[in-house]
Amino acid sequence: TLTDNLCVLGSSPPVLSPQDLVSCDGRDHGCNGGTLPSAWEYIDNHGLVSDSCMPYASGDGSNHTCPLPGCSGSGEPAASKCPVKSSMLDSDEAIQAAVMTVGAVEVGFFVMADFMNYKSGVYSYQSGIQLGGHAVKVVGWGQDEGFYWLVQNSWGPAWGEEGYFRIRNWHDDKDS
Repeated sequence: TLTDNLCVLGSSPPVLSPQDLVSCDGRDHGCNGGTLPSAWEYIDNHGLVSDSCMPYASGDGSNHTCPLPGCSGSGEPAASKCPVKSSMLDSDEAIQAAVMTVGAVEVGFFVMADFMNYKSGVYSYQSGIQLGGHAVKVVGWGQDEGFYWLVQNSWGPAWGEEGYFRIRNWHDDKDS
């Protein structure tokens, strides 16, 4: 999300390292999860190094040791930060305004069992248990028999709609 936001704001950042958060953010729990407020606090305070400096290595579920102030890869250890401190948005309108002005917004939601089978269309909870929380990136919205958010997932381009999904507005889905 920060890479997108910096690009929209006119910067040319490198691809930023998710491994930096996994290995170096001591307030969260690496591969065992964390919270968006504390992850953004880490980014506000420390920034993120490039993916070439700290390539992703936690696909096996291990957190790895934080190499900072050096690099575990070939890049330079210079960190990129957002020029404005992160903030919590309190309405759909605020999320829409942020997407229009800075490009993307990080959000969290509870993944339900039926979400794991998502292939296409607008997701709306039908059945299954809550599996846990998940952070994703809102990049837009639209209308298809009702309002939906356009969201980029982190599960790769083979998942969903080439790595994206559409989801009903939480106001509509919460009463289901």
